[in-house]
Amino acid sequence: MATEKQIAANRRNALKSTGPRTPRGKAFTRLNALRHGLRAAAGIPRGASLKELNQIRRRFVRCCQPQTAEQARLVEQMATARWQWLYWQRHWQMTKTGILGEAFGAGPAGRVALLDRFSQCQARYGRAFMKASREFERSARANPQPESCSAA
Repeated sequence: MATEKQIAANRRNALKSTGPRTPRGKAFTRLNALRHGLRAAAGIPRGASLKELNQIRRRFVRCCQPQTAEQARLVEQMATARWQWLYWQRHWQMTKTGILGEAFGAGPAGRVALLDRFSQCQARYGRAFMKASREFERSARANPQPESCSAA
């Protein structure tokens, strides 16, 4: 816990802080708090297509033909994970080619950081897809119905 003397000193020092002054310094720090903004609080990432999600969802339902509510939930999870994986794959490609890194003012090191973040997201959604797919297959074996699929 800071003492009153430390708090007062901190406040005095904060009054001296002016932040970046040059255009280059301002450009460099303007996005300090933003990592990439693609996982914002909104449920749908900016630039994502709900139309594409619905197409993927219909394709999975047609292919997998869920027979129970649990299977329908798993098919929904697979479709959503595939859609999110494709979304992050596109951003990974744009960053790799330098398009997205330039939009965020990131130099080579910044693009490497974005590529790393996007790769993590891709891996996360790939694992989510595989987990839902395995659970669906298990459920389909327990409730034999029409032939199931795990990739669309």
